[in-house]
Amino acid sequence: MEYYLSNISGVAKTEVPIKGSKGAYIQWLITKEHGAHYAVRKFTLDPQGVIPMHVHKYQETVVITKGKCKVCVADKVYEMKEGDFIFIDANVKHAFVNSDSPLEFFCIIDYADDMSIKTLDEECKGK
Repeated sequence: MEYYLSNISGVAKTEVPIKGSKGAYIQWLITKEHGAHYAVRKFTLDPQGVIPMHVHKYQETVVITKGKCKVCVADKVYEMKEGDFIFIDANVKHAFVNSDSPLEFFCIIDYADDMSIKTLDEECKGK
């Protein structure tokens, strides 16, 4: 396909399929089905929503577009807000913990040979 044009409001929103997630939703905007070698996804987290500590074999870049959250990556904790972005390499553990207002971010990933996600039995701690 040479190009694909759509609107976010028309893309299905489903619960994040990572075990232990709560109040977290995903929309797959651009995928390999559109001919792309990467995927663009939009995440929405309710207040106090969580995507727990996990790892996967693909790289990702996250861009916060609304709200603020705590991001645990490797063994560090960062506060992120609208306009902040982070690159997370393959096989680096990470988690997102929302604050008390709605959170939205875009996440761009590459397609790895193995797209599975492993949930870790660790909490995202820190302030």
